[in-house]
Amino acid sequence: MAKSPLPGSGRKKWTALNTFGRKHMSLTQPTKTRLPAIPMTVAALMKRPIPEVQNYEAEVLPLLRLRRDYKDGFLQTLKEAPGNFYAVANFNLKSVEPEWCGQKFNLFDMKIARCLLGKNWSRQPESARTQWIAVPEMATYLHYNMIWNVPIEQQEKFLLEAPRIWRDAVPSGQLHLQVIGEEPGEAVATRIYSGKTFHPRWTIDNTITSAELRRKR
Repeated sequence: MAKSPLPGSGRKKWTALNTFGRKHMSLTQPTKTRLPAIPMTVAALMKRPIPEVQNYEAEVLPLLRLRRDYKDGFLQTLKEAPGNFYAVANFNLKSVEPEWCGQKFNLFDMKIARCLLGKNWSRQPESARTQWIAVPEMATYLHYNMIWNVPIEQQEKFLLEAPRIWRDAVPSGQLHLQVIGEEPGEAVATRIYSGKTFHPRWTIDNTITSAELRRKR
């Protein structure tokens, strides 16, 4: 018995390329472009175009318009904060986040208290303890400018021991300490310098104070 022809047999086959009159074009795979990945860190995100991170009109423009007001208010807060030491706290690590830095400051604060006040440091009144404020700055690495207010009877030991204790808390880090002088304008200049890279949202959100950390314990 003769086999019946298959449906469509004898017909000329057309490909999608034939439709456009290109009979002999070889089939090629579509080009795949891999978008560059951006690390989800403060350092990386701060470098991204602003509209890519935030709603420009709703969030960014109001901050830019009020930037001077925010910065003046922030610097005024620093100027009013008592302090007799200026410090730069370095971690010397890439891609560290403010939350992680806050944990290290919390540990450092407790170690300092134990060193200066003894094993019963947690029972001491707040007036007997050091007070500080840490302002973030993003340069090559994230670091913090700090203003410390240290009771006069603890200052000599603090100056000697604080850098060592910081390295205990952050082995890769360094703490640079400097006494704030009593010359006219020096205290104000130190505080203005501490807030020199002010960003209306990031700086305020990530500034850390000893009072804030101790309330959370």
